[in-house]
Order: sequence, then structure tokens, then C-alpha cells
Amino acid sequence: MRDKERTITVLRDAGVPVPRTARIEALRADPSGWTFPLFVKPVGGSASRGIGVLESAADIREDYPEPMLVQELLRGPEYTINMYLDARGRIRSAIPHLRISVRAGEVEKGRTVRDPRMIEIAANVAAALGRGRGAEGVLCFQLIDDPDRGPRVFEINARFGGGYPLADQAGGRFAESLLARVAGLPECASDHWREGVTMVRYDSAVFRG
Repeated sequence: MRDKERTITVLRDAGVPVPRTARIEALRADPSGWTFPLFVKPVGGSASRGIGVLESAADIREDYPEPMLVQELLRGPEYTINMYLDARGRIRSAIPHLRISVRAGEVEKGRTVRDPRMIEIAANVAAALGRGRGAEGVLCFQLIDDPDRGPRVFEINARFGGGYPLADQAGGRFAESLLARVAGLPECASDHWREGVTMVRYDSAVFRG
């Protein structure tokens, strides 16, 4: 999951819709094969570090501090889909939420949405990750619902996402399900969650003295 290039390759090969992606070197060698503007990000980035938009070939830097990817620039609303896979790698729950407002890569305002397209994509992501040793437990991925291309997955996190409290409030029960699993009890994550649940986060300062 830390290798965003490999993530895109694995998902694309499994039929999951992803944006066109390449190393920055490939773009530098032949920019005529791309339509600008484009999105650029580190191969191993996180928390929105190093991301940017290339308006033209003139914006391509000669040197970057780390390996970089370039992707077609997606436009439209952004979503996170929180997923729970049981001990056999079968998907038990997929809860999309609209990322209404994002800061430093984390959602600060969101709302759950029961979108059949995104739930189907979640099933395909689970199938793609089921090859080899497979995935299990909690993970999440991000997509943008581009008005011209449709939903395109561009990021996976193999962990509880920062917006998971929203999925939990909606009835996801992922953490409870993991605890039940290690205790030898039935896993309780399911598709019975509420649409339209909204979360708003804010900062609070505490002073002493």
C-alpha cells in the first residue's frame, strides 16, 4: 500500500477503475502523449505531502526529492470507502462517505452515502487484494467521481482511515468486529449501516497557567 505505483497496477490489472498513471520520467520523456493539467504525487507519499498540479510540461521539475508519479487530473467529489474483510478475506461491509472538506489528507467534514457503484468497486478491490496472501480486517480507499470518467480509485490505506469514526457512528462496528474475532466470537461488521450520517470535526485549544 505504501507503493502507490504498485497499488495502481494491481487494481488496474484486476479491472478496478483507476486514473492513468506513470512515473514522472515517462512524462518528461514524452509529454505529448498526455493531456494537461496533470496530478503529481510521491510514490510513497502520505498526508498530501508533495502533491501538486502540472499545468503544462514546463512545470515538470528537473529534480524531485523522491520518486514521483503523474496521473490524469480527476475532477469531481471525493469519497472514502471504509471496508471490513473477515478472516477469510470476504467483504462484510463497505461504507462510502463523501469527503465534504479535507485538511492535510484527513476528512474534517463527511457524510455517509449508499452508492451501489462504490460498493461494487469495494467488492472488486477486495477481490484484487485477495490474490496471494490476501487482505483481511479494516482498510479504506479513496476515489473521485469524475463527471466524464466515472469513479476512479487513486489511494488505498491498509488501516483504519482517519474518517472511520463516521463509519462507526453509522453502524459499521468494525472495531467491535475485530475485538470479537480475537476473542473467538462471531464477527459483527455488516451491511446494516445508516446513510446520511454527517460528521464535523474542529480544533480546540486548551490552556493552563
